[in-house]
Amino acid sequence: MINTTIHNLQIEQAVLAALMTVSNSYAQVESLLTEDDFHATRHKLIFKAVVDLDSKNSPYDAVLVHQWLEMHGYAETSGGEQYIMQVLGDAPSSFYNLISYAEKLKDFTTCRKVESEAQKIILNARSLTVSRGDLVLNAQTAFSEINTEQGTESLFHIHEAAANTFTEMHHKMEAMVAGKTMIKGIQTGIYDLDQKLGDVEPGCLMVIAARPAMGKTTMLQVIASNVAIFQQKPVLIMSGEMPKEQIAMRMCCAAGPADISKVRNAPHTLPSEEFTAYTNAVALLKNVPMQINDTSRPSIANIRESMRKMKHQYGSIGAVCIDYLQIMKTTKAFAREDLKIAYFTGELKAMAKEFDCVVILLSQLNRELEKRPNKRPVMSDLRESGAIEQDADQILFLYRDEIYNKESKYQGIAEAILGKNRHGEIGTSYMHSQLNYCQFSNLDGQAIEQIHSLGGGV
Repeated sequence: MINTTIHNLQIEQAVLAALMTVSNSYAQVESLLTEDDFHATRHKLIFKAVVDLDSKNSPYDAVLVHQWLEMHGYAETSGGEQYIMQVLGDAPSSFYNLISYAEKLKDFTTCRKVESEAQKIILNARSLTVSRGDLVLNAQTAFSEINTEQGTESLFHIHEAAANTFTEMHHKMEAMVAGKTMIKGIQTGIYDLDQKLGDVEPGCLMVIAARPAMGKTTMLQVIASNVAIFQQKPVLIMSGEMPKEQIAMRMCCAAGPADISKVRNAPHTLPSEEFTAYTNAVALLKNVPMQINDTSRPSIANIRESMRKMKHQYGSIGAVCIDYLQIMKTTKAFAREDLKIAYFTGELKAMAKEFDCVVILLSQLNRELEKRPNKRPVMSDLRESGAIEQDADQILFLYRDEIYNKESKYQGIAEAILGKNRHGEIGTSYMHSQLNYCQFSNLDGQAIEQIHSLGGGV
């Protein structure tokens, strides 16, 4: 242990006094406190006595704690009976603040850990033996681990969890009767697709995969815009391939709408209505809860740090959009590419749960599908598909028949093929494709029925 002033002996005494005074009080802090939360050695030993006695279904009052300490040879180190009496005498008159005191001890523990890690980082920095990249990564990893250590898993009876679901159902029914929506998670804004996906709930990892030119980035931005603009939920875009200005330009073109090729290459040729629409889109985005990180080849640490900043700024995160899986980097060494992919998808799934948000991840597909007569993607077309199939809650493939068949009867139509949907149905949805306007948009019911009558794109 480092020499630190981050502790409060009086609070430690208050916790111990409450435990030894109020019967069965240990149950209140069992999942919260450990020996490490006490700074003083004698306090660690007294707490250890309480824990051991409780494990044997024994009371743990001052007399029994003292006997335990003597029996285990800790009487002198702990201060003996005299110190236990002193703890009881100096403690506050009320013992009903046990949880508050325990939470305070937990705060001190976190502060000590931060202090300890900071000292290690300073020593590494001063040694000049660690590269700046590794130094920053090690620091981010150390602090992120402290952040995720807080608290332990709680046990809940199955009936309690079931009752919670019933309550949520009741609230949704009430909202429906009142003509309100109650969307806990996110939706894409493509109605035909949302009917299958349902409410994509926080904690989910959604993978969007396609071959080049199918519109992966456009689909990502369509979802991001719907979540941030219409649902008013904060969105983080991690763009490892495209600079922030290009992302913003595409967003404005979609919101306008305005033709992106003219905006990018010949803005003087834009029709006046599209120029005005683009201008209005720039103004619209001023108050949208959306942030962009265009770090080239982002790491897990980069993503986590950006998510932490978003959570601090907005209080919550709706969705994190990552473009794309195969260009992410790590300093870890992996024997095979599939193991590296498994590391990324596992970490991203964990962060979706940790930050209570949806993570949307773009992925490339294998070239092998180009050799098939029917080039619509299937699950086996995912690169290193095993890990992605396992970790993803939803897997969405994009397909535009006109890319491979210039005479296609599905001109201007994109297929959103749900290959996996943990919480809903799978199948194909349809949308209008306008990539020159950076858009996928809704088809009306008649158009969708017509597609089904033609064979449903198969």
